[in-house]
Amino acid sequence: MSGDNAEDNVNHASNSKGISLPMTRVKLIMKSSPDVSSINQEALLITTKATELFVQYLALSSFNNGSGKDNKTLLYSDLANTVEGTETFQFLTGNNYCCHHHVTYIPFSLSIQ
Repeated sequence: MSGDNAEDNVNHASNSKGISLPMTRVKLIMKSSPDVSSINQEALLITTKATELFVQYLALSSFNNGSGKDNKTLLYSDLANTVEGTETFQFLTGNNYCCHHHVTYIPFSLSIQ
């Protein structure tokens, strides 16, 4: 199976399942972990959809609690305040403690073009 054919299959699966995020980008991020050796199509689809739903939830929560609600804008400060002020999003702060349990913080960068 060639690389182009595999990418076409991933893109077709994302379009047919109502996914907006690029599955190839999610796969690239997943493969960046040294613990991941291979990713099957179902795991990729589920992870992509879960990520999309999470981003939507974060954006909606930030918008509803944000300062730009009157003019229908979402600012970075709205996102930051939601992450800092909502227990659900505390794991995004980079603190080593979340919900009184020790978690390891692994920084990463995501660039969407």
